[in-house]
Amino acid sequence: MADFSYLAKELSILKRDNLLRQLLQIDSAAGCTIKIGNAKKVLFCSNNYLNLAEDHRIIAAAKDAMDKFGFGSASSRLISGTISPHVELEKAIAEMFNKKSALVFPTGFMTNLAILQTIPQKGDLLLLDKLDHASIIDAAKGSDAEFRTYHRGQLDRIEKFLASDKYNRRFIVTESIFSMDGDFADLEKLVELKKKYNAYLIVDEAHGFGCLGRSGAGLGEELGILNEIDIVVATLSKSAGCMGGFLAAEKSVIDYLINRARPFIYTTAPLICNSAAGLRAIELIKNAKDKREKLKQNANYLRNKLKSLGLNTGTSTSHIIGVIIGDNERTVQISKRLFENGFLVIAIRPPTVAPGTARLRISVQSDHTKEQMDSLCDAIAIEN
Repeated sequence: MADFSYLAKELSILKRDNLLRQLLQIDSAAGCTIKIGNAKKVLFCSNNYLNLAEDHRIIAAAKDAMDKFGFGSASSRLISGTISPHVELEKAIAEMFNKKSALVFPTGFMTNLAILQTIPQKGDLLLLDKLDHASIIDAAKGSDAEFRTYHRGQLDRIEKFLASDKYNRRFIVTESIFSMDGDFADLEKLVELKKKYNAYLIVDEAHGFGCLGRSGAGLGEELGILNEIDIVVATLSKSAGCMGGFLAAEKSVIDYLINRARPFIYTTAPLICNSAAGLRAIELIKNAKDKREKLKQNANYLRNKLKSLGLNTGTSTSHIIGVIIGDNERTVQISKRLFENGFLVIAIRPPTVAPGTARLRISVQSDHTKEQMDSLCDAIAIEN
């Protein structure tokens, strides 16, 4: 038998440093409240922002698709795995983001891998926000293009790289809402720089899709600059309540990915029922103005109340609110005591966030009640 004792040693170090992560089994749908064993908990760490994961209309669409097409797609998209719900979903996505074409993937992680390891090429530059999601960072590391990072306030650093004649093409890559801090990218400034230096702008709307914009297309739509974004990335796994990632762009971008992107070519197509559910979710999102407004109201209410208690919510301006504790052990202890008092809020620690900034990452949902938010604040205040 192979000796994996070296892994056990590394795990013991993680445990010692309060960095060990373990899976938690949930025994119900992921709504505002969940069931764990025989206990009910109020859920404040889900990305189910619009509470569509348990929507009966989305569930019905998935069931109908299973009755018609079966469950598994059985093949990759380029062999026999392109089924009509995939195509219908992609058409709906392209229309929503006002692009010529779209492509869906089994996960958002795979979407970023496909784009950043295929579209930028040798001699090009990938310029990433330092706080971009791990899927963006990992994809850039595996790209043939050179990649550099910037802090949002470093406009001079961004311009230095964009102005360089060292590169054939320059790609700016950012999230619209940053998943740990809950603040916004300065998309208007990035569009300005993109135009000035003839660069490409790729925006991951993972946490903005569904939650922002007139039709839910995200921060780009909210700011009126959606058409200035060259490639829009988002996910069906959060506000849409389904699973998978997608991008919308010019047809040449999509066609090139179909022919060259290894994460697309060499994987089985997304579940057919998931694409049917995603199509229904998009229809619902377009008409979810009331849910978006309620989500915004809930987030503002909770953030203001946390601040009034003297808690550090960092730079959050969205439905993601980080209560920064700092110390790993203390953050884990607070999370455990909140759990004992009926709340599920996970402790986020390095390497997900920088050392010394361990936090409770609170995700607000549109259906959270004032009573639930008040109770959470009361429980956190006791620990502070």
